[in-house]
Amino acid sequence: LFGKQLPDGGVIDPQTLEEQKRQLNFELNNSGKYFAFKEQLKYAVVKIVREKYQKTTAFETQKELQEFLSELYVYLMDQMHIALNQVGTNPDVCLETAFPVPVFRMTAEQLWLFAREAEVNKDYELASIYHQQRLSQDQQNIQHWLDYGAFHLLLEETTKAQECVRQALSLDLHHIQSLLLSGVVAVMLQHYEEAEIFFESACCLEPSSIIAWTISGLFYELQNDHTQAEMAFREAKKLLQAQLTKERSIPQAAEGEGEKKQTSATPVRSLSPSPDESLPGNAGQAHCFFSHLLQKLKPFRKKCWVDLCFNLLCHLPGFTPCCWGSSVPSRVSGPALASEIKSPVLGLMETRFLAALSPVSGLGQPPCTVFMKTVEFLLKFNAIQFVHMALAHELLSVQGGPSCEYYLALARTCLLKEDFSKCQECLCEAIRIDPMNPNVWAQKGHLCYLQRDFGEAKKCYERTIGFVEDAADMHFVYLRLGSIYLEEEEFGQAKQTYLLACENSASCLTWLGVGIACYRLEEMVEAEDALSEANTLNNTNAEVWGYLALICLHVSLGLRNDALLREIQAAQQRLGFGNPVF
Repeated sequence: LFGKQLPDGGVIDPQTLEEQKRQLNFELNNSGKYFAFKEQLKYAVVKIVREKYQKTTAFETQKELQEFLSELYVYLMDQMHIALNQVGTNPDVCLETAFPVPVFRMTAEQLWLFAREAEVNKDYELASIYHQQRLSQDQQNIQHWLDYGAFHLLLEETTKAQECVRQALSLDLHHIQSLLLSGVVAVMLQHYEEAEIFFESACCLEPSSIIAWTISGLFYELQNDHTQAEMAFREAKKLLQAQLTKERSIPQAAEGEGEKKQTSATPVRSLSPSPDESLPGNAGQAHCFFSHLLQKLKPFRKKCWVDLCFNLLCHLPGFTPCCWGSSVPSRVSGPALASEIKSPVLGLMETRFLAALSPVSGLGQPPCTVFMKTVEFLLKFNAIQFVHMALAHELLSVQGGPSCEYYLALARTCLLKEDFSKCQECLCEAIRIDPMNPNVWAQKGHLCYLQRDFGEAKKCYERTIGFVEDAADMHFVYLRLGSIYLEEEEFGQAKQTYLLACENSASCLTWLGVGIACYRLEEMVEAEDALSEANTLNNTNAEVWGYLALICLHVSLGLRNDALLREIQAAQQRLGFGNPVF
């Protein structure tokens, strides 16, 4: 930090030295290194107090406490000088080898995931620490400030959220999301003139933003300025219509180009075509694909998957089940099968084949109204007040009743407010409209989990992971399903579920789940490896340290689990200390 400022003689005047000391303290506190160093020293000091001084009872007087602190301070200073002298005099010992710096450094994406985990588990203090660590790595990142502001909105700390979004806006005055969120927070604080400036700026800087015009319309309606609100909504709908028209024109142009190529080419067919080649269009390729998939799925005993593939094959023109034998699902009757074959309902025509085979679900489709697009944005940043306003407009504007996405968004807001009965009603309607949407089943699983109905939550989570397309929050589906498996002592299933979570997005909690499952399965080597990974990602998790201690004692003493726990508890009661909570 000050290497280039060192004079040739090596002597620094006291004023410069004091200024460098001040800068060093600021840098250590600002980067979080001081906090990390203090946390590392804390455990060493506690260990010395316990093992050297054997102090297990409280101090009776203040004088006794001061004497103990003075004695401890002298001892620690002596040990520090001994260590520094060894580094300075021994050429074989250097600072790098004596005090190695950990190589591992968590990325911003990992810290955001850990913060989300803490938020879902309602450990808001830990979530705040992760957000602050993320900011300490890169204070110039706008998204970090917006995510921290969304965290404060979740806690209804509107003033702190305002500070975060304004900091984000100061980094880029033309950032649309920062402008919109600044306006939203200003409305929450009843600073309506400021909010209008932010919304107008967003619409002027990016006039093609559907979300900016929609939020502006919601604001004007809140101000009872219905003329301005109607103009903003009309502009947003016009932009959405233009966007949808453009998106539809792309596949139609590609399809027309494909038809031209097909008509210009002369097809050459064999005199004795195979069953796959005799099928029209892409149906032959589909026949090969599903036939191969069906054979692969049979050994896994997943009857629902086998039935799905077979039913899809039944809709292929020219498919006959006579050659399948035992592959045909037993629950498909002959008449039903014949009717399925004679009257195919899926349009397996040319390039539309894969689209026709996909389940009838709106999961892969973007929100088709300006209000649902805006709800998606607002939910991301926990702006619940504006979410309800947008959902009210969605309810009035749609024809034929609310959509599955409407009920799903409303259920998410109810879940945040812990209004479980209202959330249950919304999810029932969403399932009725679109039972093939994995996001709906994931939300229902979360609801049942929070209500401690673990049996129903398990069914919902298992149904969620059974879909071909993943839900939006699969990480938390895996975490909670794994915890249910552990609670029901299905340790093999728990291990596999947590490993899936580790594969997608590893965290301390996912590796902890793997470690616990392996420990219960008495796979001590794998358990130790998993817990070591968990400890690398978060070395302050008490449960990780507890299971590591159990594994160490189990391996070294050869005790069984029950005997080991009784041994530890007896030692704690006999000695009166050893509680790791300090």
